Amino acid sequence: MPKREDIFYTLLKEAAAQMKDASDEYLSIMQGFPDTMAQVPRMKVHETTMDELVSKIHENLYTSFITPIDREDISDLALRMDDVVDLMEVVCARFDLFQIERMRPEAVEMAELTRKAVIELNEVIVRLPKYKKDDKIMHHAKAISRIEDGADRVYQNALRRLFAEEDSGKEVVTWLRLFDRMENCLNAIDKAAGVVRSVVMKSS
Repeated sequence: MPKREDIFYTLLKEAAAQMKDASDEYLSIMQGFPDTMAQVPRMKVHETTMDELVSKIHENLYTSFITPIDREDISDLALRMDDVVDLMEVVCARFDLFQIERMRPEAVEMAELTRKAVIELNEVIVRLPKYKKDDKIMHHAKAISRIEDGADRVYQNALRRLFAEEDSGKEVVTWLRLFDRMENCLNAIDKAAGVVRSVVMKSS
């Protein structure tokens, strides 16, 4: 009979899958905007589901004497993934709040990179139970840093073009806030991967 997987690995995998679903919705909204505005409330559903999973992880941390990796690392990893979904939801909600009428191409690029990084992070979490033996886990974790570096360049180009093309101060300020949050989302993915990179390094 196969050994039952540790509850923390199972819950982290569920959280990673939820994060991936949210990133699919996030990208879909960006690519189809403004026709996809009706999808925006679904991001709140993703965020709520993620919050529930993170709460479940912490409830188990409070009652478990033994954990497969350090408690602080489990908590930090869960909270970083929660940040990713929170930030995606915040960006999408701001489209309605700020009455955005058209999407900027760099926003779509950053959403594409976000989804790409989330897919890599999902691979990292799936491989986490065998992190001491699976060499590919670090490959995927390091790939996220490279994606985040690419997103930094997109972010800088987005601001450069925004300042060059927009005369409206309101438009500039609005998109500055949106791009900042989109960049923070990518940073949160890399920070989550950083937790795993640290776990692997501590065991080597």
